[in-house]
Amino acid sequence: MKAARFYGGKDIRVEDIPTPTPGPGEVLVKIKAGGVCGSDLHNYRGNRQARFTPPWEQGHELGGEIAALGHGVTSLKVGQRVGIEGEHLIGCGKCRHCTEGQSQLCADRGMAGGHLHASHGFSEYDVCKATNVHPLPDHVSFDAAVLLDCYACAVHTLGRTPVGGNETLAIVGAGAIALTLGQVAKAWGAKRVIMVGTRRHPLDVAVRCGAADDVVVAREADPAQAVMKLTGGEGADVVVETVGGSEQVLGVAMSLARRGGTASVMGVFNQPQAIDASMAMTRELTVRWSNSLSNWKGVSEYATAMGLVADGRVQPEPIITHHFPLERISEAFAAAEDKRTSNAIRVVVNA
Repeated sequence: MKAARFYGGKDIRVEDIPTPTPGPGEVLVKIKAGGVCGSDLHNYRGNRQARFTPPWEQGHELGGEIAALGHGVTSLKVGQRVGIEGEHLIGCGKCRHCTEGQSQLCADRGMAGGHLHASHGFSEYDVCKATNVHPLPDHVSFDAAVLLDCYACAVHTLGRTPVGGNETLAIVGAGAIALTLGQVAKAWGAKRVIMVGTRRHPLDVAVRCGAADDVVVAREADPAQAVMKLTGGEGADVVVETVGGSEQVLGVAMSLARRGGTASVMGVFNQPQAIDASMAMTRELTVRWSNSLSNWKGVSEYATAMGLVADGRVQPEPIITHHFPLERISEAFAAAEDKRTSNAIRVVVNA
């Protein structure tokens, strides 16, 4: 089979490797679509050392069809359309966090058989744990399956930091995570969503697809002043930071919150962040962190996300802006990396 192999930085090669065979409790999936997540770009940009020894395979936002079943798998069938919960989040299954359904906190997260493990969405086939494979309704596209990971992260964040029906949510960032978060918040009754970004195009998409009521272009107006004006001088009840990376964004997010408000952090930072502790003290802010996805009160957040998509309560299609065949994955990553030129929001690679 063909698979994208990552050698570090921008060195991505599509090579022929053996097609894997599913073991007990596993299934072989023919990959139909894989999304280029913002976290995939950290290694691409050279901002974070890879967890794996080159060459490695990756791609944790994926959907496809079951091609073969391993021994003991009876809940799924060959030919079934599925979404796959990223296997970089598997836990040991034995520690306190895993037994409480919070495998995202497992100290051995992403390990299998003593080795680092992850999904391989940028390949023709991937072997997946049957427990991570979710049937995809016929009316839900493979593009939508790619975004289920993002929607599930939004579900996780809004479980930890709920936004009530009379409250305003401000979102810092205008990528796929931000847009899926805004859609879930509106579906769950948030009164108002204000989205702050650096580019007009994704903010316009956010309004059109129901992810934001108001937008602020940070290059045109000071975000804190703009959000204060939109909220009658109070600030947002809840602010969620979705950008991460190396810029000083956390302090900006906190400055948008009202007195007694909450700031939640979804973005993955690779540089220390500076905050205004005096402002945070004066406003008595609560800061919460949201790490990926898992379960909420015993219910799979991925399954909850699937329900939102299947019921038409969120709109994944406008968020998918680019498609590339596997053979052109280097172009896919380049488009995802340079959004200012490409206007990409979520880039999909089709095997």
